[in-house]
Amino acid sequence: MPSLLRLTLFTSITLLILLAIRTPLRRFLGAAAAYQAWLLVPLVTLVACLPARTTPALHGAAAVRTARVLATRMVPAPSLQVDLLLVAWAGGALALAGWFLHAHQAFRRAAGPLRQAGGVYLSAGDTGPASVGLLRPIVIVPHDFMQRYGAAEQALVIAHEQVHIARRDALANLLQAACQCLFWFHPLVHLAALRFRQDQELSCDARVMAQHPGQRRSYAEALLKSHRRAPLQDGINCHWQTHHPIKERLMQLQSSAPRLSRRIAGRCLVGLLAAGAMFGALAARAEPEAPVYAVAMTIDAGGAQSSPRVLAKTGEQFAVASGAWRIEMTVRGANEAGSVWVVSKVYQDAKVVGTPHLLAHLNEKIGVKVGDGAAPFALSMVVTQQP
Repeated sequence: MPSLLRLTLFTSITLLILLAIRTPLRRFLGAAAAYQAWLLVPLVTLVACLPARTTPALHGAAAVRTARVLATRMVPAPSLQVDLLLVAWAGGALALAGWFLHAHQAFRRAAGPLRQAGGVYLSAGDTGPASVGLLRPIVIVPHDFMQRYGAAEQALVIAHEQVHIARRDALANLLQAACQCLFWFHPLVHLAALRFRQDQELSCDARVMAQHPGQRRSYAEALLKSHRRAPLQDGINCHWQTHHPIKERLMQLQSSAPRLSRRIAGRCLVGLLAAGAMFGALAARAEPEAPVYAVAMTIDAGGAQSSPRVLAKTGEQFAVASGAWRIEMTVRGANEAGSVWVVSKVYQDAKVVGTPHLLAHLNEKIGVKVGDGAAPFALSMVVTQQP
């Protein structure tokens, strides 16, 4: 459950950034850059799953510190309620996974027996056009594909689906579905999934238009013909007719393809975004290095004096001894700025005779005395934080 909450935080931040920049990216750098930017989601999720490391160099930025604090505070203490929430999450994830499986099976049943015709497969009904399959993808088209579309339109529709197959977009859709199952409770994830599929289609349209620059009118007519027919729930399949706003796809056909310099700039920007997102996730997951303190002591144990000096990390136990006396100490953080707790146990002849807890102000002397007899144990110390 703690890992899921951290993943939710990191994924939410990434999705908010992507939803904010996808339109400017597409407008200035092309549809391909907007689609490629969605790679940030699996990258950040993967980095967030890595074991936390103690990395002092990653703790400078205020935004990183804020994300790290949020990630820490989101972790609940183990309880029965947490266990019930985990069961509820697993049930929701399985239910949504079942829905995706049902949608895929419903699509295949609607397609009916397939009949190969050239490089495509004709469905028995009105299913398609669509590219279907992960390992051996095929293009499925409606039974009246040859009559409904002209020759130029047929070539463009098939080219569109072939782009999906060449890019392995079905695998990307499978990852998207897995993300939706993992975060089924998060409305932002489902909104982002819709926008992801829209950017996928827009980038595919742009690729086909780059390959067939003189076929914009035929492409638009093919889109309009397909748009009149509502698609089935597509699962991870790539459909020619989608829930994507047709107006946006038609408007993109009127825009010119970005120049080579802009395409290169888009890839560079996506690379920088990916590097920055991974660095931010690593920094937020990094555990702060435990502070080191120098404890300068003066001990008077039954008249025997000594002045030991010890370097210790926060939470690390150390001990000093003098004759029959022994003291074990641990330096721990305190809520008060510039102060630490010194938690100790004092032994005399292996028997605990005191457990003083001292609030020590850094660089100021504190002391403790145990025993009122002829040979008491007295300790004074100064705690200093090391750079």
